[in-house]
Amino acid sequence: MTADTFFCLEKYDSCCFTGHRVLPKSEEDRNILRDKLRSTIAQLAKEGIYRFYTGGARGFDSMAAMAVLEMKAYFPQIQLYLALPYPQQYEQWPQREIALFEQIAEHADKVEIISPVYTEDCMKRRNYYMVDHSCVCVYYMVHSVRSGTAQTVAYARKKNARLIDLTGDLNAEYLPEEEEEKLSCIEKVYLEENMVVREFFKKK
Repeated sequence: MTADTFFCLEKYDSCCFTGHRVLPKSEEDRNILRDKLRSTIAQLAKEGIYRFYTGGARGFDSMAAMAVLEMKAYFPQIQLYLALPYPQQYEQWPQREIALFEQIAEHADKVEIISPVYTEDCMKRRNYYMVDHSCVCVYYMVHSVRSGTAQTVAYARKKNARLIDLTGDLNAEYLPEEEEEKLSCIEKVYLEENMVVREFFKKK
């Protein structure tokens, strides 16, 4: 089997996630999004998809990664792959988010590094890499223009990937940028999910 043949086969067992760094402000909307992730992962696992790529970023990426880890309790065959644009992407994050990222990375089945150092296009290359290795792209996209998520979804559409939109009618109300470093509801999401995944791993 050639490397190209293996890549082709691997792609049809895989799904990637893409979405915004900032999550909805409403706890109700966050819970809806989280439930959509769980049900989507379950459905794809039943269809034979077992490899799930996330980009290791803040916000939706982390929520998706947590959902994959959680759903392993029901579908032990599924795997979490982290595709990181460069090794130090998380170093300037708030401490809570660094702690969550480290926990996710520790329990991921594989961590893949796209570039050994930061470059202007490493985020885009990471996104395209995930799409190129997937036949399904699950996305949360409120901003359909001028965003990395929109660019990734457009690329997935160009590559004829199956697109699954989790956005629906979620309220597009977010915390302002200057509030993100405070103990905001966005940070509480990470704290809450950190507690959830700790409970999950205690049962393992």
